[in-house]
Amino acid sequence: MFKIKIISVGSKPDKNLKDLIDSYSKKLSNQFDVDWINVKAEKKFNSTSQKKEYEAKKITAFIENSFVVAMDESGQLYKTKEFTNKMTGWIQNYPSLTFIIGGADGIHQTLINKADFILSLSRMTFPHQLVKLLLSEQLYRCSAILNNHPYHRE
Repeated sequence: MFKIKIISVGSKPDKNLKDLIDSYSKKLSNQFDVDWINVKAEKKFNSTSQKKEYEAKKITAFIENSFVVAMDESGQLYKTKEFTNKMTGWIQNYPSLTFIIGGADGIHQTLINKADFILSLSRMTFPHQLVKLLLSEQLYRCSAILNNHPYHRE
């Protein structure tokens, strides 16, 4: 089973949001082994740059032998079917996939530079908790398309 790791910075989601994310994760479990990793947001730094650098080091500790996708509003925008095609290529060519969702201040530039791909869900900025939900839904939608499930309609 293909492994997907989703690393996010910040607090854990509230119960209602967590239930929705868990619902999509459960639906994904037939095709993907999804591992959610939450990195605590840091508050002890005087500058945003130092904070993001420290968080980047914590995130890097969880990345191993994987294709890395950084979630950032400056990244590539795709329609769902285009994203599914990207996912298909990644699944065929890499042992696992890691998505990085930054905290309130975003992802440190070193992680953006090291990422294999930069993906945007929108040109708008969203709270990381909402990005978790949107990403989990899109991964489920990709799974549905790949399995000819009627969930996705066009």
